[in-house]
Amino acid sequence: MKTRWLGRVAAAAMAVGVVVVVGKAAMAAPPPQDENPSVIQIIGGGNATETYAFHVGLSNGCGGSLIAPQWIVTATHCGSASSGRIGSTQKNSGGEVRSIDRKIDKAGTDLTLMHLSTASTMTPIKMATSNPAPGTPARLIGFGCTSWPNCSNPTTLQEIDLTVLDSSRCYAGGGISTDVCISGDRTHSACHGDSGGPALVGSRGNWTLVGETQGPGDNNGECATTTLYTGIAANLTWINQQTGGTQPPPTGGKFENVNNVNIPDAGAAVTSDVTVTGQAGNAPSTLKVNVDIKHTWRGDVVIDLVAPDGTAYRVKNSSANDSADNIITTYTVNASTEVANGTWKLKVQDVARYDTGYIDAWSLQF
Repeated sequence: MKTRWLGRVAAAAMAVGVVVVVGKAAMAAPPPQDENPSVIQIIGGGNATETYAFHVGLSNGCGGSLIAPQWIVTATHCGSASSGRIGSTQKNSGGEVRSIDRKIDKAGTDLTLMHLSTASTMTPIKMATSNPAPGTPARLIGFGCTSWPNCSNPTTLQEIDLTVLDSSRCYAGGGISTDVCISGDRTHSACHGDSGGPALVGSRGNWTLVGETQGPGDNNGECATTTLYTGIAANLTWINQQTGGTQPPPTGGKFENVNNVNIPDAGAAVTSDVTVTGQAGNAPSTLKVNVDIKHTWRGDVVIDLVAPDGTAYRVKNSSANDSADNIITTYTVNASTEVANGTWKLKVQDVARYDTGYIDAWSLQF
């Protein structure tokens, strides 16, 4: 059996929020520094290209996935977490933070459910009812090490697109036929800091959770390997029994505009429209506004959501001190007084000079 990936980068993971991938199969244990699990990070990937409203960065550096408003699925070896930041591409800001008040481990597995003391307003991810076939494209996301053995930890969520392999390819890591095995090598892999985080199949804005990160899938060395994921489909009945039946993502429609709109430097506001149809009555009090804006100084940017009747809802103010790149996040707007159907606008203005950007995509989730 491989030992779990412990200790070596735990302190860094606690500081920057690395997602952990910890495995059952044999791997040289790094020199212990503390009792917390180290987090596996994505090697060979890049910054998140969209907001993953369901992704959870746990307080101990592991990852997790929101599967219902008050439930997270993660790895058992990540059980020391006391809270999680949900729905942010930034390790230490954005999204919403929720406390964990209860945990349920599934015996004989590395699967744990964590209960939130207060329900999240973020959109849960749907769970797989069967394992994806070998050859299926898969996406891994996490805050784990982006290099190894000299670990470099990101503060922006990382993603990488790899491939589902036959489960037998991860047997060396202690896997079983119901687990999910994901391809990887020395330059493309999950790593310390990704434990408990998700393996996904699907496409932008329409992802399905197929596995939670358990650990290395073979004996090729740390962060130079296939990755073993506990299969969600095989454990779905147990998950539903413990949670009382998980709630699926909202049945209301999603309306998206992926056309780019340039934002003038210190210029007039620009808008991007989505037309909502087929939604009865008013918009919800938790209307989700998913924003993907590329900009070289995001503090310059002011954002409003404009309802069909012209009412503007400010979701982001400017900040001269926020010099980071890009705005990839989800805002929640109480739009319950607005008729749902009609043309909604994302209104964006750059209020300071020298930095530029554009609206890459945005959507409304009812």
